Amino acid sequence: MIVCGVILAAGLAQRMGQIKQLLPLEGKPLVQHVINAARESELQSIILVLGHGHELILPALDTTGLTVVINHHYALGQSTSLKAGLEQSLDADGVMFLLGDQPYVSSRLINDLIACFCINAPQGVMPVYQGQPGNPVILGRKLMQEALDLRGDMGARLLLQRYSQEICKVEVHSPRFFQDVDTMDDYLALVEAVGSKH
Repeated sequence: MIVCGVILAAGLAQRMGQIKQLLPLEGKPLVQHVINAARESELQSIILVLGHGHELILPALDTTGLTVVINHHYALGQSTSLKAGLEQSLDADGVMFLLGDQPYVSSRLINDLIACFCINAPQGVMPVYQGQPGNPVILGRKLMQEALDLRGDMGARLLLQRYSQEICKVEVHSPRFFQDVDTMDDYLALVEAVGSKH
C-alpha cells in the first residue's frame, strides 16, 4: 500500500503572535523536526503545505525530496490545507496528515501507524494515549474523498469520529507525541523540557 504524508504548516498562528513554524528548537525551526521525522519514515512521498508567511518560512527549511504546496486560501481554515495536500496525493491508498507544530512526532510512530494501515486496511488510523486521540492520522481512500468536501476549520478528526468503528487505533506510550505549540507558553515549556534533558 502507498501511504503519502502531508505536513500541515499553513496556519496563521494567531495565538502565537509570530511565525511559529520558524521558532527555534535544538538549533532547527520547529517544523523542520516534523519534516525530518517524516523523511526518515516509510512514507512514500511527503507534501509540505505552507500558507501564511511562506516567503519567510521556505528559505529557512531543508525541503529536499519534498513537494511544497502553497495554500493561498489558508485564512479560510484548515480544510483548505487538507485539500491542497490531498490533491497532490489522490493516487495513494492512504494519506497521513502531520501537524507542523508537533516536533515530538517520530519516524517510529509514523511507521507504526503505516504498519497498522497496511496490515488491517481500515478506513483510517489514529494514535491514542489512554483513550485520548492524537495526531498524526491516516485517512484511507473513502475518507480521502470525503475530506475533499470539508469546509472551514474542519479537519480530518471529524471524519475519524464519524467512522470511529472502522478506525484502527494505535496506543502510544507517552502523551509527548501529541504536544503541540499553540501559544508562547507552550513554546517556552517545550524549550524548557528539551533543555532539562541536556
